[in-house]
Amino acid sequence: MEPYFPFQLHDMEGQFSIAVEIEREDLYPYYYLFERNDYEGNGYCWEAHATQIVEALDPELLSHIEFDSEAGGFFAFADTQANQEKFANLLSPIFADLERLEEWVKKADRSRIDD
Repeated sequence: MEPYFPFQLHDMEGQFSIAVEIEREDLYPYYYLFERNDYEGNGYCWEAHATQIVEALDPELLSHIEFDSEAGGFFAFADTQANQEKFANLLSPIFADLERLEEWVKKADRSRIDD
């Protein structure tokens, strides 16, 4: 298993990206989790849920993250490697545990999720 599952971290010449290729077969359980909660589960959905979780746990961190998601994937960029790892360390334990993630999904502000 990847160390920050389901997130993948990349350093591309000083750009610190965080990505989830949500159409991967091993991520199908996420599709079903979002579907049973009336979400499409696309990259925009992942972004909105991740944003609300970070807002609740470490709102200052969001000023260091820029999102660039699309339908087929979740993509974000951190301004430093430390903030990239901080973001992944904060969200990975939640997203890697489907029951825990579903708790967050159920209490999310649906009006802020454009999927």
